[in-house]
Amino acid sequence: MPHDQPAIMGAAELAPGRKVPYSSTELHVQAATRALADAGLAPDEVQGLVCAGPMTNEGSIFLSEDLMDYLGLTNLKFQMTCQLGGGTHLGMSRLATRIVAAGEAETVLVVSAGKFPTIRDGGRDLMSLVSQREFEMPYGPSVPTLYGLIAQAWMHETGQGKADIAEVSASQDKWAALNPTAIAHGDKRITVADVMESRPIAGPFNFYHCSIPCEGGGALVIGSADRARRGPHRPIHLLGFGEGHTHGFLTSMTRPGRTGASISGPMAFERAGRTPADVDICQLYDAFASNPAMILEESGFVSPGTVGDFYRSGRADPGGDLPVNTDGGLIRFGHTGTSSGISQILEAYWQLSGRADGRQVPDVDTAFVHTYGSMLCSHISVVLEGAA
Repeated sequence: MPHDQPAIMGAAELAPGRKVPYSSTELHVQAATRALADAGLAPDEVQGLVCAGPMTNEGSIFLSEDLMDYLGLTNLKFQMTCQLGGGTHLGMSRLATRIVAAGEAETVLVVSAGKFPTIRDGGRDLMSLVSQREFEMPYGPSVPTLYGLIAQAWMHETGQGKADIAEVSASQDKWAALNPTAIAHGDKRITVADVMESRPIAGPFNFYHCSIPCEGGGALVIGSADRARRGPHRPIHLLGFGEGHTHGFLTSMTRPGRTGASISGPMAFERAGRTPADVDICQLYDAFASNPAMILEESGFVSPGTVGDFYRSGRADPGGDLPVNTDGGLIRFGHTGTSSGISQILEAYWQLSGRADGRQVPDVDTAFVHTYGSMLCSHISVVLEGAA
């Protein structure tokens, strides 16, 4: 296990909710302040800042400058605001890791918060961001319909069906039952039958195949190996990242049933010097239930056409040998708008540092995290490992 790699040394997460009485900037400040306290850092010890630009009009395009002043970050050597949709947060973490590894900063704060607009209020604005203007927008698509086209192509290739991906939702509900901060924690528990009988949204998705729009955010601090060892928690090293970018819009996908996860996952394992067999837990971006199924297959965890059996066997559930989305995922923990992609790396951190309240998986050392942006483009994977 390497001891010279940059590591996550502290973090914070805002519980997802609805109609939260704070602005996007205030949510960022809350998350950042708590993460710095968790890492044992004063504001003047922070040398880098990376944050996610808003996807809608919820916040300033000069967010990093705003946060510098709000947080009193007066000794920055690096700062940036960037946007890759759901893939932003692993992209930011990769950038922060490279900055620290190059010796350009000893500590970098990565922060994001989001307020998910209602479909009625912001649906068209959202679609204008993720749809091709000439060939997609004129048909009035929605996010579920476009994701549904990709899911159906994958299902056609692999022989998997709606009931197979319903297993994903049912499994993640079991994790949400254990997670006191999940937005669905107190809800009635759902089964595969409940998913299949819930109201249709857009083929092949029913209501419970879909993530829960809400508000929230989080932050993490990435530091040098030496600085992380002097922190209050187990350092969690970022061993290897991979990226795969195959298209910008759905109409540009040459093979809709395949995504950049087939590039980024193997790349992350090669760079980390690990294999899927070394992984104890997976945290996978899941705007819809088909996505973790596709990512598990494309990253090398299961063979094509077997992911439904993987979930039915209980392997992804509490007590299983490869737990997946142990916070409940976006489907049951909550899909926090712009910041949704940070919850996967935060959950991996909580698990590897032994601080996953109510849902801690025993004896976890290695995690695989995967996120993507927009219409299943901008795929980014990382292998994390806790210090010995």
